[in-house]
Amino acid sequence: MTVPELTSPMVVLGIGGSGKSLILRRMLALHKTANLDPHVDADVVPSVGVDINTFPIDKNRNMVCKEVGGAMMPLWPMYLKDCAGIVYVVDVSDSFQLGASAAALRHILSLPAIRGKPVLLVLNKSDAPCLVSMEDLEATFDIDSLREENRDTMVVIKTSALSGENIEKVLGWMKGIYGLV
Repeated sequence: MTVPELTSPMVVLGIGGSGKSLILRRMLALHKTANLDPHVDADVVPSVGVDINTFPIDKNRNMVCKEVGGAMMPLWPMYLKDCAGIVYVVDVSDSFQLGASAAALRHILSLPAIRGKPVLLVLNKSDAPCLVSMEDLEATFDIDSLREENRDTMVVIKTSALSGENIEKVLGWMKGIYGLV
């Protein structure tokens, strides 16, 4: 896999309420402070459009993430053409939305613009009291076949945007895609 230019954004997708905004807020705080538990305001308003988050690398370079709100799902494909990769966020505490989330991910991964690009599947809200079992998640998303179909360019990380659990792994994955680690 070739290392993409920093001018190619990472696109963050997921259906509404999955935790995209809070994950990005935590990652930005972690990136700026190197503190694994930075204070982050967890009061988040759902993204309606596209939010652009910039992670300064040095004086002249930035890593850019485009968070495309769940309400814009029909427009997601237009943001994928020049992206470096996809971070797809799933709320693992919402059993009612899992099927829709899996279908949306399958559709995105079937698009020609995504072939060969790295994909991070973020299983968020892993600290919620009512979780969908890993067995059910693997079956609903058919994770093994997704990995096969995407030539093993897909990585899965369980997180909690609320507590900050494994947010450093998500940030590390993104930096690794750009060859910054």
